[in-house]
Amino acid sequence: MGKEIKKKEENEKVSLWSALKSNCYMLRISFQACPSRVIGSFVYRILQHLNGIYSSIIFWEILLGFVEKGASFSKVIPFLIFTVLLYFIIFIVFQYSNNILDPVGNQKLYEKLHVKMFEKATDSELECYENPDFYNKYMKAATQIKGRAFRVLVNISGLMISLIALVYLCYKTIQIDPVAVLFAVFPMISTYFIGKKINKLNYELYQMNIFADRKKEYVKRSIYQQDYAKELRLSNGFVLLITNFQDAVNTVIKNTKKYGFKVGLLSCFSEGLNQVFVTAGSIIYASVRLLYFKNLEISEYIVLINAITYISEILVADAACISKLQDNHMYIQNIREFFDYKPNISESQPGLSINTDDILLKMENVSFSYFGHAQEVLKDINISISKKEKIVLVGENGAGKTTLVKLLMRLYDPTKGKLTLNGNNIKEYSVKEYRNMFGTIFQDFRIFSLTVAENVLMRRMKKEDRKTVEMALKNSGVYEKVQTLPKGIETTLTKEFDSDGAVLSGGEYQKIAIARVFAKDCAIAILDEPSSALDPIAEYQMYKSMLKACENKAVVFISHRLSSAVLADRIYMLEHGRIIESGSHRELMKKNGKYAEMFRFQAGNYVKEEGA
Repeated sequence: MGKEIKKKEENEKVSLWSALKSNCYMLRISFQACPSRVIGSFVYRILQHLNGIYSSIIFWEILLGFVEKGASFSKVIPFLIFTVLLYFIIFIVFQYSNNILDPVGNQKLYEKLHVKMFEKATDSELECYENPDFYNKYMKAATQIKGRAFRVLVNISGLMISLIALVYLCYKTIQIDPVAVLFAVFPMISTYFIGKKINKLNYELYQMNIFADRKKEYVKRSIYQQDYAKELRLSNGFVLLITNFQDAVNTVIKNTKKYGFKVGLLSCFSEGLNQVFVTAGSIIYASVRLLYFKNLEISEYIVLINAITYISEILVADAACISKLQDNHMYIQNIREFFDYKPNISESQPGLSINTDDILLKMENVSFSYFGHAQEVLKDINISISKKEKIVLVGENGAGKTTLVKLLMRLYDPTKGKLTLNGNNIKEYSVKEYRNMFGTIFQDFRIFSLTVAENVLMRRMKKEDRKTVEMALKNSGVYEKVQTLPKGIETTLTKEFDSDGAVLSGGEYQKIAIARVFAKDCAIAILDEPSSALDPIAEYQMYKSMLKACENKAVVFISHRLSSAVLADRIYMLEHGRIIESGSHRELMKKNGKYAEMFRFQAGNYVKEEGA
């Protein structure tokens, strides 16, 4: 039994030590992000305790000392004037800190911490977003990092400075009556243990509400976003989402009621016990010494009661702080695990430099399955892409074409097989430099609430970039439309943040997205269903412009419309994750296989449409 107790105590010590390390980790991140905000918090706590000690101890000790010595009022006036000036200065400092320094520092800290999180999120491989454990950690970290950083800052600075104040207060109390310290110590013990229980209950409530909170956020995003607007208005989707939202809210309410009652009961018990024991106990004890035993001066009586009350407040606050260290620890673990995650594919990963003068990119016996799925999306893929070569990937939906492209750009690593560039495994190259070799447009492209130029360049435009943007827009066939916009290429797209922003058609947005490939100095252009929102004439013009602009580049098209395949040097036909046919258009038509069948079927449809 004794061994078990000892082991339990050791575990609690380790847990407290781990909590302290976690909080220091968070404090270190905050200091790296915004040193002035962290230093300011410590200075604020110092002034706060100096003000408290002066008000409750030093002021009364000096004032009553004047009274006991029978000093004249004229001798007291300088002291009172000094006190008023001191309070005024501290008041001004506090107001400046609360209304200017802290809000500005909070925004700087908020910015730096979130930029750090954004950088980590974008540096993690795409597969992480399909891993529920990782995504949950990401969401927990994203929702907690700002508030938790501030809580840790307030908690640690308050704890450290209060310990210094505590030493002085205990010294003054022991000088008058060592026994009186006990009235202040007891509440700390009860607050610590009850606080631990409260923190545990609060964390359980947080965990219970995570899924429901995510459902609420999903509904909010879906209803606010333009992408879902048409479907929600033309179906019962809105009712379904609102029902899910209400169910999630009811779940949170149910959990809050269940845990809130327990937390409230424990808090009432802890606060009530502390107030009765400290306030009533210290007053009765000091009054007995003053009135019955007559071994206490009036000044000592006032100082003793104030000191015990202040010590108790500090000890209770420190006990709560220690308890909050463990509370913070539970949440910081999510943040720390997210930041400590080492991605398998990282843009910061160094490696060999790439010579784009001569490119030969190969997939050798590549197979791939998504995280958590045993079924392979791609099986034994062998393809090669050389400089200036024009390749088309064709096949029905779900054949694996987009996944193949994502492997080419190393958004994923293959489950089996390897990719090589100029004879070297692509894992040996710098990830950032390797990906920079590609200019890409996916079928699920996104247009951002930025200017046209910024959407094309995907960065801020410089003066020398104007010609590049204009040429890219001309090649993609949307330049004339952009010229009609109020500010031309500097017009903001969408009205989300600019009431004068432009709202274009789906095809026009797609052409702007395609312009990104034209604007980028890349060795390989990849277009995943680039013409899905374009009419056949616009599609033909786009392919013609693309091939002309990419004469010295390798081009990989993914398309359902096989008219583009006629222009390719080589065609790969995919079905159920395998390459079932490959060759030029002429070769595949002679082969009279699946490709030829699909091409004739589509050609027949085009003839029917023309004759209709």
